[in-house]
Amino acid sequence: MAQQECACPKCTCSVDSKAVEKDGKLYCCEACANGHADGSSDCGHGCQCGK
Repeated sequence: MAQQECACPKCTCSVDSKAVEKDGKLYCCEACANGHADGSSDCGHGCQCGK
């Protein structure tokens, strides 16, 4: 079964065809893929996964 949810630990977003792949895992956006290294608190999809 394919990964359905963003690999960011606190993110609840599902991934789709626009997912960002890093280290074999899928993320809903670049911020999640980079572990929120830019200081962002959310992914732009309504959750606060970077806090």
